[in-house]
Amino acid sequence: MIGNEQSITRKQHQSLQCPVCGDPLSFQITRSKKSGKPSLMMKCLRDGRHFRSFICDRDYVKRVLEHLEEQQKLVNEDHH
Repeated sequence: MIGNEQSITRKQHQSLQCPVCGDPLSFQITRSKKSGKPSLMMKCLRDGRHFRSFICDRDYVKRVLEHLEEQQKLVNEDHH
């Protein structure tokens, strides 16, 4: 599951906006520098210094990764 996260590209979400500038936030799977555990990072597309947030809840990140992998499988099946 987690080994495939390099293939997950950054996604942006139009309805979630940076509280500083109002631009959309991007979502990216990252890893903790200390523990190496995956997390979900949200950051401002205009300037990552405006807003950056990490969701580290293991169960939630696992569900997000599983959902993204399922979507990727569907996309791959449509292209074959």
